[in-house]
Amino acid sequence: MNRKEEYQQLLSQLEQETPAALEGCVERARQKARRRRGWQTSLTSLGGVAAAFALMVNLSTPFALACARIPGLRELTAAVALSPSLKAAVENDFVQPIGQRQTADGITLDLEYLIFDRAQLHFFFTVEGGGYDSFHIYPIISGPDGEELKGYSVSSFTSSSGDLSDFSVDFQEGFQVPQALRLTCKVTGRKEQGVNEAPADASLHSPAPHREPEIIAQFTFDLELDPRFTAPGKTFALQEWVTVDSQRLLIESLEVNPTHARLSVRFDPDNTAWCQGLDFYLTDARGNRYDTGSRASSGSNFLSSGSDQEGDIIYYLESPHFTGKAPYTLHITQATWLDKGRDWVRVELDRGTAQGLPEGAELVSAQRQGEDVLLSFSSSYHQKQLFSWTYRTPGGEELSLHSASTITREREDGTVLHTDEFLLPNYPWSTVEVRLYYTRIVSLPQEVTLEIK
Repeated sequence: MNRKEEYQQLLSQLEQETPAALEGCVERARQKARRRRGWQTSLTSLGGVAAAFALMVNLSTPFALACARIPGLRELTAAVALSPSLKAAVENDFVQPIGQRQTADGITLDLEYLIFDRAQLHFFFTVEGGGYDSFHIYPIISGPDGEELKGYSVSSFTSSSGDLSDFSVDFQEGFQVPQALRLTCKVTGRKEQGVNEAPADASLHSPAPHREPEIIAQFTFDLELDPRFTAPGKTFALQEWVTVDSQRLLIESLEVNPTHARLSVRFDPDNTAWCQGLDFYLTDARGNRYDTGSRASSGSNFLSSGSDQEGDIIYYLESPHFTGKAPYTLHITQATWLDKGRDWVRVELDRGTAQGLPEGAELVSAQRQGEDVLLSFSSSYHQKQLFSWTYRTPGGEELSLHSASTITREREDGTVLHTDEFLLPNYPWSTVEVRLYYTRIVSLPQEVTLEIK
């Protein structure tokens, strides 16, 4: 049975097994989708099935329970449940079925669906085989003939065997998603240890030395993006200056796409601090709220398109494309700063002291482990990384951290302590400087607002 037949069968099951209270819901969803779209896209497409399913789930818990056994629909809805933008895309039939399967070296990869707009791609897949419990996919995209593409980044996560998972491709400003592409997926796998097996390394508390993962299989898919399953975005050109905690920010533009929104910000070079992060949200004329972050930003709110801490910063947030109504209002509530001239912490390894740490942070220990050095720091800002991934030797050579671990625990007073550990391999010197990510975090006593229309 091919994918099209499978989806038609699923739709037939939905229509036949709909509870009496929801009779006609599928047909109403089909008619609504046809009115909303300028072309005749049948609900027998995956996006249509998912839209009908999402509608029925929202209307009836018994229907959701009755359909829980139906494969595909439940998994797709669950996969996007935590992303308002992608959930809205599914509900509005913006899902392109792919349905390609490949097997190599005992590993099977099913590339199931695609949700995309002009600047982002979201691929949904399952992978299994080889006796592995979990996998990690490292995607590479190129032109349809294998030519190199530039201006994109990838967010991917570990997935359990057989579970529907996803990875995202994000295009920077000035670059757009191509109409056709070649997707190469390199796959690594992990087998969980048995209950009675001893860990291979007794020193689990320390970061492990950096090693390149072993590729267990590789797959290549040639894809064409169907424009029926997306829509153009809209850009609001702003060029408005605002002052946040005595620092000047230029709000350049708001870009609203079906899968995400982007806020472009530039900073005054005369500011006394680099902005390392903004906490903000967006509201619309209907009172809807759209928070920062998006599925493609991998838990982070921004990507920098400039060098060092200068240049444009692109902040990601959930999209008002399907539900929003202008004018919008930007609400800035908190800022994370790195004061200029205070970006390095000097650690005296033999003395176990550190100079230049921000308030609320301290050096826990500096230990030599053979030729290596293990540094441990704690901070009360458990949701903010304390350091960047750069350190330098007494001679000024800058190196990158490759190995780190994080420990979070709750103290007796209810506060949370965040501990970061870094391993410096083959480090013979008695001092080291580690680059800070921030020096202070400021919650604004009054929101800074800006109307966008």
